[in-house]
Amino acid sequence: MEELLDKFKGVILGSALGDALGKALEDVPEEEAKAFYGGEVRSFAEPHPSSPAVGLEPEWTTDETTISILLAESIVQRKSIDPYHYFSLLARWAQKEELHRYPDPALLTAINLLSSGIELEPAGLYSSSVEGVLRCVITGLFHHYNPYLASEAGRLVSLITHRSKEVYDASALVSVAIAHLTSDSFQLELLQERQAFLESLAGFIKYEKNRTYFERISELLQEGLELEEAIKIIGNSTFVFEALPLSLFIFLRYIEDPLEAFFKAVNACGPAGGDTDAIGYLVGAFVGAYRGYWVFPQELLEKLENYEYYNSLAERLYNTTMEFLERRS
Repeated sequence: MEELLDKFKGVILGSALGDALGKALEDVPEEEAKAFYGGEVRSFAEPHPSSPAVGLEPEWTTDETTISILLAESIVQRKSIDPYHYFSLLARWAQKEELHRYPDPALLTAINLLSSGIELEPAGLYSSSVEGVLRCVITGLFHHYNPYLASEAGRLVSLITHRSKEVYDASALVSVAIAHLTSDSFQLELLQERQAFLESLAGFIKYEKNRTYFERISELLQEGLELEEAIKIIGNSTFVFEALPLSLFIFLRYIEDPLEAFFKAVNACGPAGGDTDAIGYLVGAFVGAYRGYWVFPQELLEKLENYEYYNSLAERLYNTTMEFLERRS
């Protein structure tokens, strides 16, 4: 079971590390990023002046990590997924503006509306931002043993604040991907296994338009395209069916060197920039789920903000998950 614990740590630490590194480049056009940093970012760096993360310390994460950490804390405290308790933690965090690190505006609006007793749909609040599904790496860990439960749990925690057909499907995809990777359901070094992995994920897509977005991943893998071309075709914006398919493409395209896949993700800028911290977050989680936290450079992990806490939280989430499974048996 030690290998499974390493994967829990890999998901929580890998996602946070991807967020911290990727934030430096967020919304920065590729040529500007390369000129400013002299090449790829492969360690902690001051955020580019055009990044919304400007002013944050290099080793800091953003609120994309915070929202997932709150979910992990909620599960540990309640010994299960309790959406009401999770929302109470979100609401408490939302009130502490001094803790905010350029959070998703749709998230804050949703929390404020719900806290006031106003339903999101009648208020006309819909969001298809990738920020709504990043938290699903946690549900994928908690229900790693059952992809169906992972999919439903992912939808449950995401649709609290982000209501759209895109988030409905993407939340399940993220959660199930983590469950499969944590459980070693596929040997992804083989191309046919990568295709089988994608086919399994596609089974959790309800809406046909989202399926069309998702099918691009397999097509580009078969063509053997490099990242630069994939960004042009898939996109790399905050729209969930750009950021998530691109993240899966990067992970699977470069799976033979998972650490290289990770660094490509945090540098996934396009001609108009890109949501590099979310993409880095997702690929960091995928790599960590598949290979464990040892795949990441220890010197980076130890410099990461809250490293010791994240490591401890991963252990507690693992123990909570094992206790939950014992109660079910």
